[in-house]
Amino acid sequence: MKNDPGHATADAAPDWDLNLLRIFYAVLAERSITRAAERLGLAQPTVSNALARLRRLTGDALFVRTREGMAPTPHAQAMAAPLRQAMATLQGTLCRPAAFDPATSERRFTLYITDLGEAFFLPRLLTQLRQQAPGLRLATLPMPEHDPQAALQSGEVDLAIGNLPDFSRTGNGAGWYQQRLLREHYIVIARCDHPLLDAQGRLSRDAFGQAAHAVVLPTGTGHGVVEATLRAEGLGERIALRVQNFLSLPAIVACTDLLAIVPRSVAAQWSSQWAANLPLQQAEPPIALPDFDVRQCWHERWHGDAGHRWLRERLAGAGG
Repeated sequence: MKNDPGHATADAAPDWDLNLLRIFYAVLAERSITRAAERLGLAQPTVSNALARLRRLTGDALFVRTREGMAPTPHAQAMAAPLRQAMATLQGTLCRPAAFDPATSERRFTLYITDLGEAFFLPRLLTQLRQQAPGLRLATLPMPEHDPQAALQSGEVDLAIGNLPDFSRTGNGAGWYQQRLLREHYIVIARCDHPLLDAQGRLSRDAFGQAAHAVVLPTGTGHGVVEATLRAEGLGERIALRVQNFLSLPAIVACTDLLAIVPRSVAAQWSSQWAANLPLQQAEPPIALPDFDVRQCWHERWHGDAGHRWLRERLAGAGG
């Protein structure tokens, strides 16, 4: 059994150091002392010693070893949000705006983006980066199910891109900005010789109701409206397949009788890229599906950052 670290005495002199908070968040994010040390460029004993200091200061174990790694205690979880806000305020106060030269910058940007967004935006964006900012590095992450705003506020993630109704409801103001990159429309894809489409490639409502459907349930986006609409139309039992992302659909649809509803711009891209190997056809859905905006969203802390603004402008151009 592990010893209780005890509680700091009331007359103990405070021993706070801002580096302790950086280490706290690194361990919280990585769930590992070793990976936290690598992330911060510190020796592992340095991180261990800092964690021991934090335990003495807080009177709590903060992290305990489990099979999944270093799990935060309830007290550590309760500390996270207010400390993150305090650090963000302090960083915003101390950091002076830095110049940004894309031609020489080696900055890394991290994006929350779906597989669809990667397929549509990244080829266009990387073409610009190769010409204008060859040293820039990009990383992408899937949208988390809970509280994606926290990483955007802290700067761990720079932008969220996609069909993001939660961010859209937040709207401009209240600490957040958003920009529409393109307006989207849902389309049905099917294999070219699908028996339920007529000779002109049209899909009747009756035929649509007879078909088996594949749907995608990407976390943190608004594409769940597709399944919700199918269920509202009484077609929930016709859903034969649920997959985690959109990019698996062309190969599946091309060799089955399944229909799938996907954004129009991506369906057009698939048709141009894979027409020879994966012959697909498109049809207007015979049920009402809402159009939606693909947006980029960011926290106001980074609104005036020169590098961040430069990347947003490139993405806005890629959306055209």
